[in-house]
Amino acid sequence: MSEGKASRVERDYFGEVEIPDGKRYGVLTVRAMENLSFSGEPLAQKESFIRSMLEVKKAAAMMNMRTAELSEAKGQAIVRACDALLDARDYSDFVVDAYHGGGGIATNVNVNEVVAHVAGMTVSATEDVNASQSTADACHTALHIALYREFAELDARLLGLVDVTADVTARFAEIETISRTCMQDAMRIRQGERFSGYTAVLRRRRDKIRMEMPRLLTVNLGKTVLGSGVGASDAYRDGITTCLCDVTGLPLVMTANGFDTAQNVDLLADLADVVKLYAETLIKFCQDLRFLSSGPEAGVGELILPAFMAGSTFFPGKVNPVVPETVMQGAFSIIGKIETIHLCYRHSDTDLNVFEHMAGMTLMEAIAELGAITDLLGERCLKDITANQAKCAEYANALIPLVVDLKAHYSYTEVQTLLTTKTKTELVEILKGVTNR
Repeated sequence: MSEGKASRVERDYFGEVEIPDGKRYGVLTVRAMENLSFSGEPLAQKESFIRSMLEVKKAAAMMNMRTAELSEAKGQAIVRACDALLDARDYSDFVVDAYHGGGGIATNVNVNEVVAHVAGMTVSATEDVNASQSTADACHTALHIALYREFAELDARLLGLVDVTADVTARFAEIETISRTCMQDAMRIRQGERFSGYTAVLRRRRDKIRMEMPRLLTVNLGKTVLGSGVGASDAYRDGITTCLCDVTGLPLVMTANGFDTAQNVDLLADLADVVKLYAETLIKFCQDLRFLSSGPEAGVGELILPAFMAGSTFFPGKVNPVVPETVMQGAFSIIGKIETIHLCYRHSDTDLNVFEHMAGMTLMEAIAELGAITDLLGERCLKDITANQAKCAEYANALIPLVVDLKAHYSYTEVQTLLTTKTKTELVEILKGVTNR
């Protein structure tokens, strides 16, 4: 510690550590920072998760008082400390790396030590705040609660994008243009029909995410480290889920098989996959927007995207589809994170997946990115998108749509013969003749 700065000394069986005065963490948190950090992202940035961990600690203290594992004085001190931290939302002392190794141990000790420090009156981080818990069940439960809430917030943003896209569908309902298959001209289509497809898939992918969300309400607090519940009393295990429901306001249920929950994080992989598919849907949508708005002179030019900034420092006046491109890059980032989650699943140990914490934190980040790019696409692109109606009309009256119209009156072979012997102008006149009969 540098000269002139006050500090306190804490000890563990590895030796002494100096901690600056005013910091509410302890020696185990310092050890974790020194040995388990790599991402540069502190736990303090994961506010929803910290909130959930504090709720877990509060519920555990309440249940430990009921079962006489904690004295009323210590238990109430822990409850008050958790409430104070939740109310103040000052998470500056949650300093461990959010993505640390060690199966979530750094997170649990950091939270235990801060709560104990705020509680005071000789409350022990390990003996009292962590009573009847392990890192495994405390962190797993908090991850599920935090993820459920973050998915709920994401759902509102996904619904917003569905609504914006549906509005474009309605605005474009009568604008005829050309469709394309294999990147070649095809039949006539309305822009509204095309956008109805985008609206439908966005709604379907949102619904799929909503279907998976309730699975996060299954938790394992009380099953301790491996799923057996060793270290927690029968009375504690019987009542902790109900207590946690009261604290969180969520309809939580205890896992039916604690051993399964300790070993496997396939639920997180499932949720990651529905997020990934939504991201891939956005890639397809934005790729179409870039193609259909290409130009302005030598491209497709059917759509006109809102312009917000210069697209080039070399070409004066050039405006690029920067919002769809940004959304695509965000989706690329999400897809990479999903692979990380699958790696965490595949590399589980025999009886405990020590990489669950990494998987959960990564999924939170993917959710945050998906929400951000969803908002960006809706507000900065689709809300003010317009159609180049003159260009659309030109395409709608191109040769191939005319050929499709002729097929309503002639066989495939007959139309093919006409194409080899007649000009486009002559084909138009032939079509007029048969449609005016």
